[in-house]
Order: sequence, then structure tokens, then C-alpha cells
Amino acid sequence: MTRTLILSIVALFTAATQTAYAQVPKLNSNPTAQATIFLDFDGHTVSTPYWNGGQTFYATPSGLTEAKIITAFYQVAEDFSPFNLNITTDSTVYFAAPLNKRQRIIVTAYSSWYGSAGGVAYLNSFRWGMEIPGFVFANLLGYNEKNIGEASSHESGHTLGLNHQTLYDANCNFVYEYNPGTGTNGSPTSWAPIMGNSYGKTLTLWHKGTSTQGCSKLQDDLAILGSSDNGFGFKEDLVGNTTRTATVLPMSTTITANNQPATGFNISSEINSSSDIDIFRIDITSATRFQIAANPSTSGTTKPNVDMQLTILDSKGNTINSYNPPNSLGVAVDSFITAGTYYLRLNNVANSNVSNYGMLGDYVVSGAALPSTLPVQSMKLNGKANNNKHELNWNIIADEPIESIVIESSTNGMGFSSMQDVNSNSTSYSHVPSEKKTIYYRLLVTTASQLKYYSNVVALREVGGQSKVDVVTNIISKNEIALNSNGSYNWRIVDMSGRALANGRTTSGFNVLQTGSLNSGMYLLQIIDGGEIATEKIVKQ
Repeated sequence: MTRTLILSIVALFTAATQTAYAQVPKLNSNPTAQATIFLDFDGHTVSTPYWNGGQTFYATPSGLTEAKIITAFYQVAEDFSPFNLNITTDSTVYFAAPLNKRQRIIVTAYSSWYGSAGGVAYLNSFRWGMEIPGFVFANLLGYNEKNIGEASSHESGHTLGLNHQTLYDANCNFVYEYNPGTGTNGSPTSWAPIMGNSYGKTLTLWHKGTSTQGCSKLQDDLAILGSSDNGFGFKEDLVGNTTRTATVLPMSTTITANNQPATGFNISSEINSSSDIDIFRIDITSATRFQIAANPSTSGTTKPNVDMQLTILDSKGNTINSYNPPNSLGVAVDSFITAGTYYLRLNNVANSNVSNYGMLGDYVVSGAALPSTLPVQSMKLNGKANNNKHELNWNIIADEPIESIVIESSTNGMGFSSMQDVNSNSTSYSHVPSEKKTIYYRLLVTTASQLKYYSNVVALREVGGQSKVDVVTNIISKNEIALNSNGSYNWRIVDMSGRALANGRTTSGFNVLQTGSLNSGMYLLQIIDGGEIATEKIVKQ
């Protein structure tokens, strides 16, 4: 039996003194599962030849408050939520689990017996049946509950067979043992692998990438965690992925929306795999203003695991609109819809920092039909980016006069503000955006009886400017990239290791570049003008 000792990333946090020991709540993430990881916060006497030179020692309690214990627990529970695995703080549950399907992770404030590391564990020890614990050193992590949760998942990953996710450059030169991920620390879509250095990032996920085993060897975290070697596998997907198998959402829950009672739904579900799609059916009995929100679950924790995309389909399954704010993990839609059957398609989605691999976890979707008698029969907003302008047009059918139309805009698809009042008889509007980013638009329409309605939302990217080319959108679903070019330039698509995958030449004006078959993930679009190369990040969904 190979016994490999794995250290977590060296802690860079100033330890705080904490002496009060909290009562540890008894928590279970998946109580029907046999396989168990026990987060031991209340101290444990360790006597094993594999630690401390075989000398018995007492690992003191974590020093965390009850609230911090709960937060750390739910972070680990969210990381392992796709698996038939129970995360517990209850020792009786741990001892009831099969000997070769359980692991103790001791979260302790006593680290001097070992040294300066966030934690330590033996590779594959979950499978050994030898009661060899792993450790997370709360004192060296500054008693920070997020970092303790990250380290607990990291060390648990080692016991289940995972090495570190390691970063190499395009020439296979070693850069960091712990892949630090991408994006600004703390930003909503920043990312790092759980088995890398995930302390400062928001989306911390299982990853498929190069490991300490070498630049040429990819470690597929999900495949290893769910393998028969560990013996617990993945949970069953309980939500259908077609309109035929859609889960019906009864519009029967009484909720509050816009400070008034409304009928709607509020349910929790889960993305079980990188390719999982959940489809729900709603039946709307009369035209109404409808609000929908889909957010990664952060119940009991500040850690989301999924960047959500929401698509609304009509009764035949045709796409009405798709929503994925680029700088937010959640989606909020406020729109007017007519009576009929609709489908909501929910899935994870790549963003500018990471592909959708490893975006597995819980989410909450809610909807509210705001009560009113609606003189507006239909309202449809359309838009396109044309040269350096955003051009909007709309059609409104109403049973009473329209008093006012306000164009609202947003940079994230969620927080809208008034941009322009237009004449109540207007049907179009155009303007030049001041920023080069995706902008979301909707209409706020007020009728003569002072009833207010929101249109659907359209998202447009500003396509003018001084650059040689302007990409219409950096997130693509098909194998093609739309852009406007101010000249004729060579272009090529390369992956993140620098390997060229497609190439061609632009013409002046609007172009659609054919990229060939690309897997989901991040790529670079390079525009080459002699010795000058301009680069844009492209994300394939």
C-alpha cells in the first residue's frame, strides 16, 4: 500500500488567539449515505504510528464559534454535494459508517507538533480502513471560516485520491505547485481549484488540469472522486433535462414581490454534472408581470459553486431569451409575459475565468406573478449592435393609451436604472454606449391608468472603438465568433497552453469566424497585424 503524505498550502495568515470552545452542532449533509467524512471540531486524542513519530498527542478543539463551524461545514458540504457522501460533525454517524468508507478531518488550533501548513493528510487514506485522520490547522488559517472550509475540502480531497492541481506555463515549465486560479480575489466570478490555492477566490471548484504528477498528465478530480475506488459515486439527477420530462412548478406558493403578495414558486435543486440541464414547466393563466431569479445556493455559507444561466422557452421548446450576467453568478429577470405554458432551462455556464467543469452544486430558483389587471396585451423589445451604436426597437399592443416609456439599462443584467425617457408613441431608440462592455436593456412602460410593465431584457455588446476588431460577445455557444473588423488581419484561436486550433483572415466589416470544434472552456483569439498581436479571451460554453 502506497502511503503518500500530502501537505496543504502553507498558511499565510496571522493567527488570532481564541480560547473559548463552542458547542459543536450536529450537522449532516446527506444522512442516508454510508460513505462519511467527519469534520471533528471539538478535539481528539491522536494515537497512530503515522503522525507525530508515533507519539500520542491531543489535538485541541478548533477554537471556532458555533457560527463559524456552521459556515465551514456548509462550504465543505457544498463541495461534496454531487456525491453519495455525507459530511458530518457527529462522531456517532462517523463510527456507524463502514471502516473503509469513512475519514476523520480534525480541525484543530494545535499545529506546533507538525509545522507551518494549512493542513495535512495522507493520499487515499479514506480507502485504507486504518483510522488515520487528516488535519486542518485553524490557528494557522487565522480562524477564518472560509479558509478553514477550503482547507477541509482540500485535505478531504487528498484522502480520496487527489494530488495538488499545479500550474505550468505553455512550455511545461513549473510555475506554482498550487494553481492560484484566475480573476481578482473576491470578485464574483473569480476562480481557483480546490486542490490549488483557493483561499482568495469565490468560485472554488474541482478541476481537470495538470497536477504534481507532471505537465503532461491531467488530473480529472470529478472522475477520481466518483470512482469505484472510493465506492460512493454520484447522486441521481432528479430533474428532467427535456421539456417532455420537465418538473412542473405549481404557481401556488404565496410569496412577497415588490412589497405586495403574489403567487409563484421557490424551490431548491442541484446541478449534478458539468453537462447537467434542469428544465421546469410553469403554466401562466393570464398575462402578467413575471419575476424570476436563479441563484447558486449559499445556505449557511458564503461559498457558491455554480455560475447560473437561465433560458426561457415557449410551449414548443423554442428559446425566447437566455440570461447570463457576465459579472454575476446569479440571474434575475423582470419581464411581461402572456398566458401560456413556459419552460425554464437552468444550467451551469462558463465565464471569463473558468469553464463549466466542476460547477456542480445547489441552486435556488424562484418566480412571482405580480397581481394586476393588465391592459397591455403584449410587449416585445428587440436590439442589435450596429457599428458603434446600440439600436433598440419595440412593439407594444395595449387596450389603453401608453403614458410614458422609459429605457432602463444595466451592466450586470440585475440592477437596472433609468437611461432615457422617450415619447410614448416611439417604437425605436439608438445611442452610442460610453463603455466597451455588455449592456442590458429593458423598457418600463406606464399606462394611462398608472399600471407599470417591464419588457423582456436584451443584452448588447458595444462594438465600436479604436481596436482593430470588436468581438460582439466573448461567450460563444456555437463554433463561430462574430466580430467587426476595421481592416484585413490574420487571426488564430489558441488554447490556454498556446496550441493553435484554427486560423484565417478577417475582411473589413462584419465577420463570422469559424473556429472548428471546440470543447467547453477558455481560449484566446489573437488578431495579428504584422508584428503586433492583440488578444481577446473567448469562452466556449
